[in-house]
Amino acid sequence: MKLYVNTTSPFVRLVRLAIEEKGLSDRVELEIVDPWADPKAFLAANPAGRVPTLITDEGHAIAEAQLILRYLDQIAQPSVFPADDLAETLAIAAPAIGATEASTAIIIGRKSLPNFDTDMVGSKRFRSIAEGLKRLDGNLPRDFADRPDIANFAAVTLLDYVLFRFTDRDWLKDLPALRDWRERQKGHPSVEATMPYI
Repeated sequence: MKLYVNTTSPFVRLVRLAIEEKGLSDRVELEIVDPWADPKAFLAANPAGRVPTLITDEGHAIAEAQLILRYLDQIAQPSVFPADDLAETLAIAAPAIGATEASTAIIIGRKSLPNFDTDMVGSKRFRSIAEGLKRLDGNLPRDFADRPDIANFAAVTLLDYVLFRFTDRDWLKDLPALRDWRERQKGHPSVEATMPYI
C-alpha cells in the first residue's frame, strides 16, 4: 500500500497512528507530497488534492482520513472504533476532530487573507479550538497504554497540532487534566513516531 502524506497534516497523523498501532508500518509506503503543488500522480489518485490518500494493494484510491480508518479497521486489528463503548469514544473524539478542522482552516485561511486570524471566520475558528480543548479536559480519552482508539488519536493529534502551529498561545494553561493526560502519552511508540514536523 502507499499513503500520500505531508509531515504536518493532522489528518495524516490520524491515519499514521492507526497504521502504527495495527502493526502495518511495513506494509505501507509513505510518499511525502506538497498538496499545494498539485503533483500529477497525487491528483490522479485524489482529484481533491488532499492528504491523506491511501492506495490499496489492489490499486483503489481512498481519500479522507475517516474513510481510510474504516478501511484499515477492515484489514487489521485492533479496531480504531471499539464496539464495547463506541458512542462514548466517538463523543470524546468529536470535539477534538472539530477543533482540528478549525485549526487547519486557520492555516489555510492565512494563505489568502493576511488578517484571517482576527476576522469573523478566523475568530470563530479559534473559539472552536479553545472549546474543543476545554471539552477534552472535562472528558478525557483513555491513555494509549490502556487502549488505542479514535478518541486518543484525535486528542493527541489536536493537542500536538495546535502546540506546533500556534506557538504564541498557552493552550493548556487552564486545562490541567488535559495537560497531565498528554504528559502520560510521552514515550508511547506510535505517538512519538508520528509527531508533526517541517
